[in-house]
Amino acid sequence: MAARRAKKIDEVDLKALIASEISDAETFVSTEVVEERVRAINYYNGEMPDTPHQVGWSQFKSRDVADVIGWVLPGIIRVFTASDRIVDYEPTKPGDEEFTDQASDYANYVFWKDNDGYRIMWDATHDSLLQADGVVKTYWDDSEECEYSVHSGLDDQSMAMLLEDPDVEIVSQKEGEPYTDIDPNTGQPVSIPLYDVKVKHVTSKGRLLMETVEPENFLKDRESITIEGARFVCHRDPHVTRSKLIEMGFDKEIVEGLPRYNFSSSRLSPEANARDPYQFGNANGDPSMDRIELYECYIKADVNGDGIAETVLAYYAGASGAGELLDWEVWDDDLPFTQIPCEPVPHRFTSRSLAGDVMDIQQIKTAVGRSLLNNAYQVNNPQKDIEAGSVINMDELVNPSVGGVILRKPGSQPIGYTVTPSIQQDALATLGFMDQVIEMRTGVSRATMALDPETLQNQTATANQNQHDSAYSQVELIARNQAELGWKKVFAKVLRLIVKHQDRPRMIRLRDEWVEMDPRQWNATMDAQINVGLGTGSRDRDMSMLNNILASQIAITDRFQGSGLADKAIEMMPKIRKTLVKIVEAAGIKNADSFYPDIDEADLEKIKQMAAEASSQPPPEVQVQQAKLQADVQKSQAELQLKQQDQQSTLQMTAMQNEANMQLEREKMQQDAQIQMQKMQMEFQLKQEQFIAEINLKREQLIAELQLKRELAEMGQQNGDAQVSSDVRTGGEPG
Repeated sequence: MAARRAKKIDEVDLKALIASEISDAETFVSTEVVEERVRAINYYNGEMPDTPHQVGWSQFKSRDVADVIGWVLPGIIRVFTASDRIVDYEPTKPGDEEFTDQASDYANYVFWKDNDGYRIMWDATHDSLLQADGVVKTYWDDSEECEYSVHSGLDDQSMAMLLEDPDVEIVSQKEGEPYTDIDPNTGQPVSIPLYDVKVKHVTSKGRLLMETVEPENFLKDRESITIEGARFVCHRDPHVTRSKLIEMGFDKEIVEGLPRYNFSSSRLSPEANARDPYQFGNANGDPSMDRIELYECYIKADVNGDGIAETVLAYYAGASGAGELLDWEVWDDDLPFTQIPCEPVPHRFTSRSLAGDVMDIQQIKTAVGRSLLNNAYQVNNPQKDIEAGSVINMDELVNPSVGGVILRKPGSQPIGYTVTPSIQQDALATLGFMDQVIEMRTGVSRATMALDPETLQNQTATANQNQHDSAYSQVELIARNQAELGWKKVFAKVLRLIVKHQDRPRMIRLRDEWVEMDPRQWNATMDAQINVGLGTGSRDRDMSMLNNILASQIAITDRFQGSGLADKAIEMMPKIRKTLVKIVEAAGIKNADSFYPDIDEADLEKIKQMAAEASSQPPPEVQVQQAKLQADVQKSQAELQLKQQDQQSTLQMTAMQNEANMQLEREKMQQDAQIQMQKMQMEFQLKQEQFIAEINLKREQLIAELQLKRELAEMGQQNGDAQVSSDVRTGGEPG
C-alpha cells in the first residue's frame, strides 16, 4: 500500500459516498443482468429450473449452450496460444525500435510464466462467451518476497560480507561460543567472538499480477459505458479473511470488529450459488479465518479542493451501508480492470453472449425433445381398452411379465389398444430447424465441426470449405473483438506498470539463454498488437496458406537476385524467417523462434557488405589468369617451403648429433672425475687409518712406561732403597 497523503476531504463524507456507490452498483446489476447470468450458468450446467418437466414423463434437457461454447472455446484459445508471443509491441517514437522485441519477450514471459497465463486466458474467454464479458485485473503488487536462512559461527568479517548485500537484513542474532586463535603479531592466544544469525533476503520488491475477476464481483456505476470513463468501479471479494486484512496492514481493532460474511443470507451471490452451491460456508473455527466482504473501490472525488476530481483507491469492508472505510489514497495508475467482450453492443457497457443467443433455442429443443420422447413412449406402449371386470388377473395386464397369461372371463370383449400417431418426423424437422437457427446466430453447425462425414456428401470439397469458412467467420469475429477491445488494453497496462514500477534489472531465461531485462529505458506508451493471425481455421489450412506465402517470397527473392537487386533479396531474409516461424507455430510446436536464428539489422548489413565484396570481383577470364598465377605462386611457395623444411631438418639432425657427442664427452669427464675422486678418497682414508694406528701405538707405549715407573716407585718405598732414577723422558719420543 502506498503512503498516505494529505487528505482534505472528510472521511465520513468519503465513506458515505463509497457506501452509496456500492449500493447503487449492486442494485443496478441485481435485476435483469443477474437473472441473465444465473440462467446462462444453469443452462450451461444442464439445469433448467424455468422449464420443469411433467412428473412421470421425459426429463430430457438439451445442452446447446454447453455444446456451442464447447465448440467455440477451443478455437478462440488456439488463436491466442498458437505461439508463445500473444503480444508484440510496436514503436511510437524514434528510438523505440531497439526495445520492442525485448519488451515483447518480457511481457509474454510475465503473462505466461510469472502469472498463470493459460488459466487467466481460459477463465476470461469462458466468462465472455457464457456471461457476455470477462474481467481481467492487472496491477502491481509491491509486497516483498523474502527468503529466510540461518547462519552459524560467523565472525565479524563474515558478518560484514553478509551485510554488503543491501537486500539482506538480520532478523535475529545471538552470540555463540568464541573461537581461540593465535595472534600473528604477538603470538599470544586471542578469543574471537562468533555469532549465530537469522537473515532475511529480499528476492523481489514487487511484481506484476494478473487475475480473472468473477463478473458478479465487478461493480460499476450505471451511467458509464466504458471502464476508463467510469465514475466508480469496484472489485468485491467475499473470500478475504481477517488474517489477510491484518497482513495487508489495516488496523487490527477495526478488522476484528467487522462482521463476517454470511454466505447463507440473501447477500450470497446468485451467480456463485448457481455456479457451485456447495463451495461456500462459514466454519465455526478460528475467528481469524472468518471471511470478510472486501470492496476495492476506485472512485472519482475531489480530495484536494481544487475542483477537479481525482481517482481515489479506497478499501471498504463489511456490508454496504454498514461497513468500515479501512484506508484510502490518491491513485495515479491506470484502473486495473479490463473488459473482455464477446459481442459488443454499441453505446452500452454489457455485451451479448453466445449463451444469450442459444438459451431460447435450448428451451425450445428441450420442450420438443421431451414431446418426441413422450410420444415414442406412447407409441411403443399404447393404452389398453378393456371391458370392466373382464380380466381376472389385472396385475398381469397392468404389469405384464415375459411369457405371462392374461385370463379373461367367458364372453368378455377382447382387449383393444389405442393408436397414438407418431410425431417423430415433425419433431425431428423442428429440431433440425432449431439447429439451423443456432448456426445462423453463432456459426456453429455440423459443417464447421469437420468431423461429420455427412457434410462432405453431395458437395465438392471447395463448397464445403467455403461453408466452413463462412460459418467460422463469426468465431473469428469474437476472437478479434476480444483481442482489439480487451487483450490489447491488458498488455498496454502491463507495459506501463512494468516500466513505472520495476526499478532494477531482472534475469530471465528465454530460448535457452539468460537475458537481462531492464525496463527503465523502455517507452511505456509503445503500441500493443495482439497476435491473432493464425489459429482461427484448421491447421492444414494455415499450413497450406503459409507454404504458399513462403513459395511466393522465395520466388520474389530469386527475381531480385536475378535482376541484380541483391540488397532487396537480402532484405527478404527476415520476412522468410518470419514465415518459417509461423509455419512451426501453425503446426502446434512451441518455441518456434528456437528453430531459426534471429536476423537483425547488423546481420543484414554484414551480409550486404559480403555481397558487395563478392560483386566487385573481375571478369571470368581475368579470374582464370589470376587463379593460374595464384596456383603458380602457391606451387613456388610450396617448393620453397619444402626446401626450407629439408634444410631445417638437416640443421636439426646436425645439432642433435653435436648435442649427443657433447653429452657423451660430458658423461666421460664426469666418470673420470668420479674415479679420481674415489682414488683420492681411498688414499686419504688409508693415511688417516695409518695415522690413527701410530697414535694408538704411542699411547699404549706411554701407558706402559707410566705403569712401569709406578711399579718401581712402589718397590723402592717397600725396600727403603734410594729413589730409582729412570732414563724415560716424558713428553719426548722414545730412544
